[in-house]
Amino acid sequence: METTGPSVLILCKTLLKGGAEKQAIILAKLLSHDHMSVTLVIWKGEKIDADNLNFIEAHGIKYVCLRRNIFSRFSCLIRLIKEQKINLVLSYLTLANTVAGLTKLFVRSLVTVGGIRSEQLPYYKLIVERLFHNRINDATVFNSFVAKTSFENKGFAAEKSVVIHNAISIRPLERDYRTGDEITIVSVSRFVKSKDFSTALQSFKRLLQNNRDRKLKYCIVGYGYQESEIRHMVRHLDLEKNVVVMIRPANVFDILLKGDIYLSTSIFEGLSNSVMEAMAAGLPVVATDVGDNKYLVRDSYNGFLSPRKDVESITTGIQELIDSADKRREFGKNSYFKIKDEFSEEKMLTGYYKLFSEMTLSNSGVSKHE
Repeated sequence: METTGPSVLILCKTLLKGGAEKQAIILAKLLSHDHMSVTLVIWKGEKIDADNLNFIEAHGIKYVCLRRNIFSRFSCLIRLIKEQKINLVLSYLTLANTVAGLTKLFVRSLVTVGGIRSEQLPYYKLIVERLFHNRINDATVFNSFVAKTSFENKGFAAEKSVVIHNAISIRPLERDYRTGDEITIVSVSRFVKSKDFSTALQSFKRLLQNNRDRKLKYCIVGYGYQESEIRHMVRHLDLEKNVVVMIRPANVFDILLKGDIYLSTSIFEGLSNSVMEAMAAGLPVVATDVGDNKYLVRDSYNGFLSPRKDVESITTGIQELIDSADKRREFGKNSYFKIKDEFSEEKMLTGYYKLFSEMTLSNSGVSKHE
């Protein structure tokens, strides 16, 4: 099949489950289905999630797993770029952004575009990212406006900063807005400090105290180094009868479909994939006003935004949804149509084609998307 546009290599550190990895394979799918020459390269090729592997194979995405030592991996990457006449490397996260930039030392004509997925980074990563953004890579794609602004305030060149929001596949709305006795609150995320499950659990504790005549359940879905701490908090707050912690379940979307309210208490974010997936499942959302959550959640339309660590505000928002099945249904449907209309895969694809065009890598095959 004839290809159009630049020959693209998408570089990821791993293909484990995560927001960056998910967006990388979605972009690879969209570009390859649109007849572009695309190769997905996994720097640590031994680290691949089975679901992600099934996805790329099901969609016919060409991929290469790099292995052995760092020098062997880099040598294979340079050889691949030269043999396949790659024009453009898109990378995700600090290690991949650094490796992509270093390839320019060996292939001078190469265009490299990094990717930053959060509004905060550890100091050493910030220094590396700023160096490669300002001096080496041709641009950086941020997945949120708040991240772009934050990093520009820390010395990142504004003229090389681009915002392209994440995208999500949208299924037909399958939700049965039940009005049973039990109301289930759901959170899906990595179990890390920035997700602030302490605030989430304190809020749920208060909800139980305020709703002794109702059956409430809190389902926490994910994985990460804070798993034992979260379980300890559940025991310490005497929530074991009402809280379920699920580690890497097979089908997260089915869990979202069975929930009633989605909760996100992050301290910082880029553009939250988990909130987007909750909206695609037709859930009303209560979230902290961090990252670009304000582009996803509109107060009193599809949910409520609260200040970070504000137990009272979070509890109030959830309580309003607990008290009204009609509001849960209305807000949930609003969530679904908002994500469908404003964060489609087509919108993300258009954003990347615009970027390609601005970097003079496009040909006549790109213009149909502008």
